[in-house]
Amino acid sequence: MIKKILVISAALIFAFGVLGASVIRTCAISTSKNYQVTPLESTSAGKMAMVTAEQKVDYSLAYPGILPDHFLYPLKMIRDRIWLFFTVDPLRKIDVLLLFADKRIGAAKALTEEGKVDLALTTATKAEKYLERAVSQEKLARERGKDTSGQRERLVKATFKHEELLLEMGANIEYPRRLRPQLL
Repeated sequence: MIKKILVISAALIFAFGVLGASVIRTCAISTSKNYQVTPLESTSAGKMAMVTAEQKVDYSLAYPGILPDHFLYPLKMIRDRIWLFFTVDPLRKIDVLLLFADKRIGAAKALTEEGKVDLALTTATKAEKYLERAVSQEKLARERGKDTSGQRERLVKATFKHEELLLEMGANIEYPRRLRPQLL
């Protein structure tokens, strides 16, 4: 009986050690080359230039890691929720939410390429919800007097990149004839 308790305790300590190391290691996204952003070109009116559908957005997405069809994916979701819960700095929370959005849109693209369209759609929806939360968090931080210019610029580029990928994924999906969207 004591042997079972010791084995279970050791397994739990190991599991929480791996989880803690994972969270600590992934917290260092500020030095990641995925988040090195160059400013968008400005128009003569001083507003950010729009990116057309023919242009590729110069924004690198984070590697998605394991995909939602993997049996360990629920553990990744638990880790992400814990990480987000313990992130209290509003500017840091924007970065974490954007990272989650980028990982999920990358996972959705990979799932689309594998032909798992339903799961890709669900994953892309979650990505956009994280992106929306990041935008809301940026607005809240700006209203509280924080300088969010760097985060705002990354959010703009990420939004354009997400749109580009969503349009690309939509164009590559093979719809059954009865479900094909009608183009105007």
